[in-house]
Amino acid sequence: MWTEKYRPKRLDEIAGQAQVVKQIKGFVKERTIPNLLLWGPKGTGKTSLVYALASELYGEFYAENLMLIETSDFVEQRKKWLREDKRFKFFYDEQKSAIDIFKEMIREYTALSPLNAPFKLLFFSNADFLPGNVQQALRRVIERSNKTCRFIFSTTRPAGVIPAIRSRCLNFHFSPLDKSGAMDTLVKSIAEEEGVKLTEGGLKTLKEYARGDAGAAINMLEAAATATRKTIESDRIEEVVQNAFFQRKIAEELIDSAFEGRYKDVRAGLEFLIKDARIGGKEILIEIHEALRRKMTMQESKKFAKLVLYEGEADFDLCNSLNAIIHLEEMLMKMSYLHG
Repeated sequence: MWTEKYRPKRLDEIAGQAQVVKQIKGFVKERTIPNLLLWGPKGTGKTSLVYALASELYGEFYAENLMLIETSDFVEQRKKWLREDKRFKFFYDEQKSAIDIFKEMIREYTALSPLNAPFKLLFFSNADFLPGNVQQALRRVIERSNKTCRFIFSTTRPAGVIPAIRSRCLNFHFSPLDKSGAMDTLVKSIAEEEGVKLTEGGLKTLKEYARGDAGAAINMLEAAATATRKTIESDRIEEVVQNAFFQRKIAEELIDSAFEGRYKDVRAGLEFLIKDARIGGKEILIEIHEALRRKMTMQESKKFAKLVLYEGEADFDLCNSLNAIIHLEEMLMKMSYLHG
């Protein structure tokens, strides 16, 4: 995949985050870093920066000294995720709860000495998914593990990370790439490298759908380039979006089903997205918001404001929820009553 092929290998290759990179490079020069909280929109380089940082700190031993935990996978799959991940086979105990296994694994990992390095990195992606009691436990582990481990948290919602963790980390904000022009440069360079001509119209449409997410932009470009033609125009991007970014289409179908009172279809759509397509509850919420924004007219601005309030309630409930379907379904039901 092009997202991995063109993932930055060095800090200098991170696009659009010059100030963050400058400060991180200063820490690398001193061979130490503090605990970090990286926050900003999806696809702005947070994960890429962690991998590049680990590569520059550890060289050939970076894989041994960096553990990535995708917290949304853990929260949504619980024991299934722990049972199937070979990293946790020594900690798995069917008699214990998923939370207890997870916390024990973290404690044991942070206590182990790093390999040919003064400390190792424990990276929590989408950290706002972590339940509050797990975050409280992590706060104590952070305090005890400073000699062997550094913690890095990334999130699109910094308010979803408890203040006790935020205050123990150096906070870095990642700006959307389409605001600085970095998205244009990145996409054009990849297109040129792959021998693809991306027209100005194609670039504009791609950016509109990517919404500042570099990963989504690269995926769209790759999908568009699979056609026999090597010139990518706006209509080709539109075609790719309809086929490859199906969650956006389903989000629109969910809203239509709710507004038309087809509640069984709402439930079926949510179950497909979460259980089959494995899309997180918060990601679905973002797609529903964007679909509503496209659907509502200027004359319906007051109604849209009320719908956004329902979104906010669902977003809050999802922070500590074990079942995203319940809260998203409840939100869509409220929206249907308002619309009706």
